[in-house]
Amino acid sequence: MESTQLNNMEDNKIEKPSLYGEIEEIEDEVEKRFKQFKNFDKISCYYPFDHRFVDKSKRIDPESKVAKKMQLEWEILEKNLPCSIFVRTYKERFDIMRVAVAGLEGTPYCHGLFFFDIYFPSSYPARPPEIVHHSNDLNSNYRDGKVPTSLPNFNQWYKKTSQRWNPKQSDILQVLVSIQQHVLNGTPYVKESLLNSFIEGQSKKSNKEVFMLNCEAMLCTLKFPPVHFKDLVQGHYRVRAHQILLICKAQMKINIDNALNQLFFKLLKAFEVNGAYCRHHYDISLQEAESSEHQEERSQSNGYTYKFINKFKNML
Repeated sequence: MESTQLNNMEDNKIEKPSLYGEIEEIEDEVEKRFKQFKNFDKISCYYPFDHRFVDKSKRIDPESKVAKKMQLEWEILEKNLPCSIFVRTYKERFDIMRVAVAGLEGTPYCHGLFFFDIYFPSSYPARPPEIVHHSNDLNSNYRDGKVPTSLPNFNQWYKKTSQRWNPKQSDILQVLVSIQQHVLNGTPYVKESLLNSFIEGQSKKSNKEVFMLNCEAMLCTLKFPPVHFKDLVQGHYRVRAHQILLICKAQMKINIDNALNQLFFKLLKAFEVNGAYCRHHYDISLQEAESSEHQEERSQSNGYTYKFINKFKNML
């Protein structure tokens, strides 16, 4: 049976090093910006060039019914968003929105950040919004973001959800909460037609695979954070690095898996470059599992890897 080890981790402190469990962190500008990152914000400077729907439509008249409806929904989001969902809207583009949803503990998506690009048609709310997962091209076959490998059932789920859209009662907040609860859940590969026959062993194996994809997505997101979410990405993974690595180590003890071992070391190095103190995770037993190539690359100074720092400098 799969086992996950999750420990709550406190925020990092300013200038005076403090020890939390096994992690010592010194707060810098990254953490300051992370603490200031709002769950909801309206961006006035520019809309994101990497948004999936940025070229889709003409700008909506600020005095139109759609614009007024969107402003009303913005108010609802600002007052009611869960602490694990982050929304950015754009004053120059009422028709688009970008959202980050954090995976909940107890699921294979735990501690991951999942981004969604949203488009509101000119007939909204008569028609539901269009939503795609803003993936980081984990699989080169899915570069349009429509079939992200880390969320294999999202399109099918949202197609059914949009069919139940009620213009008088439905809103985007309901959709975002549903994504977190019904898509980023503990049975990501289960399809309705297979629920009764889906055996426990298959479910567990799938969850492990999804957790590994989740970790791969973390690496991609750290390298290429979506526009307007860099402060969230850097701070989020700095604070949660310890918990994520503990889960990996717990899985490595259960199953001897070379792919997971190598993924662990990639995460460790990426988290260190991002500013998290992770040296205490690099114990003797794990050193033996690390490839000789990675051992040569690793520096023993402050737990950082100089070659990886240079490699990631232009990616963060």
